This record gives sequence, structure tokens and C-alpha cells, in this order.
Amino acid sequence: MALAVFPWQKHLADTLNGMRGKLPNGLLIYGPRGIGTFELVHAFAKSLMCTSPAADGTSCGHCKGCHLTASYAHPDLVYVVSEAEALPRDIPFEEPDNAASDRKTQYREILIHQTRRLAEIFSLKTNEGGLRVVLVYPADQLRAEAAAALLKNLEEPPENTVFLLVADGIDFVLPTIRSRCRLLRADMPTHAEALAWLEHEHVDHPEKSLALAGGMPLAVFEKDVKRIVTDEQREKLLAFLRAGRRAGADAALNAVTRDMTLQAVSVFLSRWAWDLAAAFNGAAPRYFTEEGQVLREIAQGMDAAKLFMWINSVRDVCRVSDHPLSPKLILEALLLAYLRAIAPAAR
Repeated sequence: MALAVFPWQKHLADTLNGMRGKLPNGLLIYGPRGIGTFELVHAFAKSLMCTSPAADGTSCGHCKGCHLTASYAHPDLVYVVSEAEALPRDIPFEEPDNAASDRKTQYREILIHQTRRLAEIFSLKTNEGGLRVVLVYPADQLRAEAAAALLKNLEEPPENTVFLLVADGIDFVLPTIRSRCRLLRADMPTHAEALAWLEHEHVDHPEKSLALAGGMPLAVFEKDVKRIVTDEQREKLLAFLRAGRRAGADAALNAVTRDMTLQAVSVFLSRWAWDLAAAFNGAAPRYFTEEGQVLREIAQGMDAAKLFMWINSVRDVCRVSDHPLSPKLILEALLLAYLRAIAPAAR
């Protein structure tokens, strides 16, 4: 078994393994959600706790370090992982003291109490004088005060301590944190690699599923309901988007339902926007591969400035989709803006 968790990760796994023994104090690995970047870095972090790793970096699975990491009990593997990412992976998460007892949503950001506790951990010596690894994810979802505390540790790193930061989007990692880390990019799998893996996992309609997931194979298995557009929601939205200029304001308002989440639908619309821009420029769709003809018809005669204004509006919503806004009102506004964007260009 190799260090790479998925077939397309061999190059990055080899790069990480080649840095063993000469790791920088801060290493930031970034790549789009849905390609397994955290899983690979987590495996690498565990292997750093192993006393007898294989030549390819794989943990032996038998030593004391491996037994401790398997039960998330190794004192030198420190997790700074948001609740929403920790719990599905069985990574322990400690609630903040001020957490509401009746809260219904999980924390998606890294909180201040998680980075503050590092000071207490760093006051202790490492196990048998070895390496300490701090695994931070998602590094692009740090609350401001948590980011400040983490930055202080990156600026004055304790002895024998390595910070492994993982981010789904490099643009949302604070520049001050980026500047303290060496950067490594996790590349997307090729279409053939992703498709072969999905077929091996016995996914129904792998080609279509991969396209809708934006070429990110793990996104096909997304279980977070806030990130999922259901089949019923998808058909409702697509019916409106396909209608193009035939749709009116009432159709835009009726296409949005109260059970839609801002996070899922904004990503869905961003993919439609990408394909619409591709059609406008004469290229094939990347996500909605079966809608090529419809996209070309809508794109014909559009005003480029209006199209890209709408694309920017969708991007802006994606950036704030985790915030407690009114999803229905914002999504209705986006669909109404879509109608304005696809109106024929003035002659």
C-alpha cells in the first residue's frame, strides 16, 4: 500500500515523502475540495508518527506510534480541524465553552479556542523528543481571531514542530499565513483517472456523475446536506435555467425553494455560469455536458459585460455562502440577475 490514498496522488505523495526529515516549519497544501487532499496529508501526518515507515512513506501499522494515531490518541499529532470536517472523519472535536446547548448546525470554521490551546500543548515536550505535527484544516476557513493566534505560532514556531495546513482554496488563505509556509498544489486527477476510479467504486452513470461533480471524484460521494443539490432541486433549477429568455420573473421566484442551501446552489449556479461562458466563447461545456445545445442557444447574442457581471455575482455569493444569510432571498436575486444577464445585447 502506497502513501497516496487515491491513484492520482502519486506525484504529490512522492513529493511529501521526499521532504521527510527536512520539512519546513509550515507547509500549505491546497487543492479543490473533492480530490482527497486532506486524506493524503492526513496519511502523511500519521506516517510522520510512525517509527518504521516504508521507503514510500507508508506507515508500518504495527509500532506504538501507529497504534496511537489509529485511535487519535498520539500526543504529537495535534488536530486543528473544524467541527464540520472533523466529525465525519471521527476526528475528536472539543466544543468551545460558549457553544449553545441547542445549536443545530456544526461549526464550519476553525475557532479561536482551537488555536489558543496550542500554547498549552507547546509548553510540553514532544513524545520521546520526536517530531510534533499540527494538522490544520480547512486553512481557508479560519475565523479572524483564530488566524491571528495561528499566525503567531507560525512566526515563532516551537522546536521540532511542523504545521501541515490544508486548504480547499488558496485565495481564501490569509496572505500573512501563506507567506510563512511553503506551498504545494494538489493537482486535479485527469478525466481518465477519475472516471476509472468511479467505475472501480461501482458508481452509477460515472461519466455524468463526474461531470456534475466538476471532475472531482470524491464530490460524487458528498454527504454534507448543505453542499448537496437534490435531484428534485436540480431539475427545478435546470428547468428554469434551460428556459433562458422564455422564463420570466415568476419562474425565477418559483425555482427557489426554502430547503435549498446557499452553499450548494451557489456552486451549482457557478458551474452553469462556467459552461455558459464556455458556450459564449465557442467551447464545450465542462459540467453540464448534456446541455451543450441549450447553452449555445442561450449564449447566442448575449452581452459579454452582462454575462461576466452575473458570473462575478455568483462568485461573490459562493464566498459568503457559509454565513447566516437569507438563502431564499439571495438565490432569487441571483436568478433574476440571470434573466437580465442573458437578455440580448443592445444593437
